Amino acid sequence: MKTIKVEVVRSNGLQTYEVPLLSETMTVMDILDYIYNNLDHTLAYYRHSICNQSICGRCLVNLDGRPVLACAEYLEPTAESIKLAPAAGTVVRDLVVKR
Repeated sequence: MKTIKVEVVRSNGLQTYEVPLLSETMTVMDILDYIYNNLDHTLAYYRHSICNQSICGRCLVNLDGRPVLACAEYLEPTAESIKLAPAAGTVVRDLVVKR
């Protein structure tokens, strides 16, 4: 199974994870959910099961330097690595920001 290297800028520094690509239509939110559920329960990110339709904008993160909605941004199937960082605003913890 193909994996992707995911670097996450966290409150305490950069953390790297290896995440399996479980489907060709994985979103950034799917990646964050996988990390939280299977690799690191301490990762803080905004998970909003009520929206998850790119309406509220609370899951905004920087993907490789550009702002994206984690729930709506699909990964490139050929990507070997990505870097996630907090969006603009005051960082509360890890990828959670106050705007």
